[in-house]
Amino acid sequence: MATERVDLEFQERLRRSFAPPALARTFDAYDLVEGFPASEDLVGRFHEIWGRIEEHLDVNLTSEEALKLFPSLLIYDIPDGTRSTLTVRSDVDVGMDAGLYLLALIHTLKGLGGRRAAVMSHTAYNRKRGEEGLDRILAVIAKAMRVAARYTAAHHVNVRWVGMKPDYELRNALLENFPLLEKPSFEVFLLIDYVEEVLEQEGLREQLEGLPDVDVCIRHTKLNLSGGGWIPGKMLKSAFLYSQNGTVFSNWSFDELVAQAAIALLAKVFNSGEGLVKMYGDLDEVKARYQLRELRLFNQQILLRSQPKKLFLFGSPVGLYQVYY
Repeated sequence: MATERVDLEFQERLRRSFAPPALARTFDAYDLVEGFPASEDLVGRFHEIWGRIEEHLDVNLTSEEALKLFPSLLIYDIPDGTRSTLTVRSDVDVGMDAGLYLLALIHTLKGLGGRRAAVMSHTAYNRKRGEEGLDRILAVIAKAMRVAARYTAAHHVNVRWVGMKPDYELRNALLENFPLLEKPSFEVFLLIDYVEEVLEQEGLREQLEGLPDVDVCIRHTKLNLSGGGWIPGKMLKSAFLYSQNGTVFSNWSFDELVAQAAIALLAKVFNSGEGLVKMYGDLDEVKARYQLRELRLFNQQILLRSQPKKLFLFGSPVGLYQVYY
């Protein structure tokens, strides 16, 4: 019995050490969404975090200049790790927690001046896991639907569906809860039951209309793009950011979400002018890249706070950056 008590106490300490302050009280999804921080608070945190980035890297971009890039920035987030992230509170349903992460991500990007984002909900490959696996996903979406609908209505957010077929199980409920707005302040392109071939085989490519090219793709917990997340014709010049952190809201604070947005922007800046458009006319530039990338095997670790809880990786023309926050 003593051993069991010690284990329980350890688990409780572990939970408290990782749970952001917003979840330190009794969980109520509606109250939590209404308690999301104001835009000026998010912008203030961005200035602080970008200032720390400037201390480590020569980015040639002030925080004010960086913020001006968000209206044209398109981040595509592929969530993962919801079932293997153990920072979920005992009184929080993991499905709702996953849905709250997506709302918090949207709220953060919108608060920093963003106008659009793309997010993966689930792929059609999930159907291969059988009815039980599919039912779990559908239950998660259905449970988070009302909270998400309340947020999108209050904050003038449009949801556009990518990959959703006419016979999708939750189609009617989703269309009813997320009506299109004429003048939204933010748009989310939500990939749902998605598979690349569907857009060609079933005439659904028009669902991509209005989606700009992806600037940065964020993939969580897996350092790859396998599993059906590629968006044809929209990712030819995108940077890739690996986030080694599961996508449940109780695993994130808004401070960390702002840091993720800042690092995603950094990945775009460091890879700008490379994909499909790079022209090598300067021999000195070629030599410098070769020396850093091939001879010195360049990679840089950046510590943005003393006790980091998040890890991000992205590449550049000269090597790898590992950013700890």
